[in-house]
Amino acid sequence: MAPFPITGRFIGDFVPHLVAVDTDDTWNQIARKVALHSVGRRVPEPEANTEYDVFVEGTLMTPDATLGELLGTRTLPPLQWVDVGFREQANIDV
Repeated sequence: MAPFPITGRFIGDFVPHLVAVDTDDTWNQIARKVALHSVGRRVPEPEANTEYDVFVEGTLMTPDATLGELLGTRTLPPLQWVDVGFREQANIDV
């Protein structure tokens, strides 16, 4: 359990955000933390509740995996760029 800063961008928003996450956070939790800054502000809220997908360097992350698990297999620098999008729209231009 350790704090880890990322740069999060919600697909469709032009503003990236510095987001504090934890190495024990799942990618679902990280997605919600990034979406909080964009959805309902500069990105319209969807009609139905939806889940999000997270991409790191173009690779789709498994929703229930943790950031710590990824850090155990590869090096990620602090402030790593992370893209988040609505699950049904996340495959567009990441």
